[in-house]
Amino acid sequence: MASVIPSVLTDYPHKDRFPFYIIKKINNHIPPHRHDFLELCLVVDGRGTETVNGVSHTLEPGIMTFLLPYQIHAIRADQGSDLLLYVCNFDMGLLLNAPDREFVYALLHEDEAEPAPFIRIRPEQHRDMLALFERMEEEYDRSERWKPIILTSMLFEALARFDRIRSRQRHTSPAPAIHKPEGSTIWEIVHYIHQHYQEPLTLAGLARQFHFSLPNLSKLLKRHLGTSFIGFIHELRIRQACSLLRSSEMSITDIALEVGFRSFASFSRVFNQRKGVAPSTYRKMAADPQETENGRS
Repeated sequence: MASVIPSVLTDYPHKDRFPFYIIKKINNHIPPHRHDFLELCLVVDGRGTETVNGVSHTLEPGIMTFLLPYQIHAIRADQGSDLLLYVCNFDMGLLLNAPDREFVYALLHEDEAEPAPFIRIRPEQHRDMLALFERMEEEYDRSERWKPIILTSMLFEALARFDRIRSRQRHTSPAPAIHKPEGSTIWEIVHYIHQHYQEPLTLAGLARQFHFSLPNLSKLLKRHLGTSFIGFIHELRIRQACSLLRSSEMSITDIALEVGFRSFASFSRVFNQRKGVAPSTYRKMAADPQETENGRS
């Protein structure tokens, strides 16, 4: 039977429609996966290993990680150890709307010299960060006025502290000044695609709109997403189509048009390529789990 990745790894609940999620839980084994949101993680207790884009590092109290969208990562606890983590997932739009553009640039590191996705903090820093995550969790579980503002403020504090420590650890001398981008960044384009993938987007049109050369934009999307522009658009559209097939009674043709395909034929072809079954079969399998099991046997 194929492994099923928990939904928390590929999506996050929207409490009050605010794109933020935080949880403290034991994570002893998380298979390789990727997602389209950002993830900030603090090890509370236990030991293990995390692998990010093929590079492994130790997880133990004092380790904090910050993962960008579409980085492939996996976690495994050491034998006999329960790995207790604070995991905070949030939409890229929260960070892109930060008031300081240099802050955004530093965290999303548009340059070629990608920093490590983790830091090791001192015991007193770990206590302070743990207290901050606990406050975020408490605020997240409330339903009070100005909750998104307070959560965003605490999230930015955690991210700023993370980047400050990472910068110190990367540079023995004073850290160089951050180059402030004058134009759009690649992650702003990715975020735009997230919001407009149902429209007839083209790589050439995006290059003109965001003032990139066509070859450079194609190269950057491939580098950050691990797939081509067309592959990325298809991924977003098919994921939404799967959701509609499972949760709605819309006709398959209407779903094809809703998610951005211009014809049923092209939708069916791409769906088959990505899911291995026809859209109608997928809908039947989603409605009848027993049929899914029989199909796998």
